[in-house]
Amino acid sequence: MDKKYFQEILSYSFKTKNKVIPEHLVKPFLREEGINVPRYVLVEKLSDLEKVSRLHFPVALKVSSSKFIHKTDVGGVILNIKNKAELRRSVVAFKLKFKGEKLLIEEMVKGNVEMISGLIYDSNFGMCIMIGVGGIYTEIYKDTSTRVVPVSKEDVLQMISELKGKDLLEGFRGIKANKDAFVDLVLKLSDIGRRYKSYILGLDANPIILDKNKATVVDAKMILK
Repeated sequence: MDKKYFQEILSYSFKTKNKVIPEHLVKPFLREEGINVPRYVLVEKLSDLEKVSRLHFPVALKVSSSKFIHKTDVGGVILNIKNKAELRRSVVAFKLKFKGEKLLIEEMVKGNVEMISGLIYDSNFGMCIMIGVGGIYTEIYKDTSTRVVPVSKEDVLQMISELKGKDLLEGFRGIKANKDAFVDLVLKLSDIGRRYKSYILGLDANPIILDKNKATVVDAKMILK
């Protein structure tokens, strides 16, 4: 294991005795693995807002903490913040609401299709990978397909063909979504599952936003064994 950011994940877990890894540690690990994530700034104190000049508005503000696996359930996400004044007010409010927690400011990602992919360690089958139609409707439609890791490109294409929403990746009604970029991302997640199966219990990427050029993991969660 020679990856810097996974070592940081293990170090965090060891020091805090916590198996739930905050997003500000998961995102740099995914980026190190060649997976596209939004440009972001980590905020620990108000002076860190000076770093926001490197980002383009609109942005999203998120709490990044092991305490909140589902950030939206606790009001831990604000989307489409349009300027610095609005962002500062939101950060001050989050600092009061989530005392002592780190915050992520991310560029909003535009796209045409939302997908999901994730790793889950199963006691019977070992590390498995899932794909599906993502976003807010994931839990309603449960449109997913699963395989045991590792998977090949042909496996991922077969998984896509099993989805009810597969036409979203095939230009349905002129929708432009880069299917190849999504397949490549899933293969990279599969490789993470293969190499880190001794450590990872689950890794969830939802949503993955697709446009005509790329696939971007907007939100990510990781739980260690």
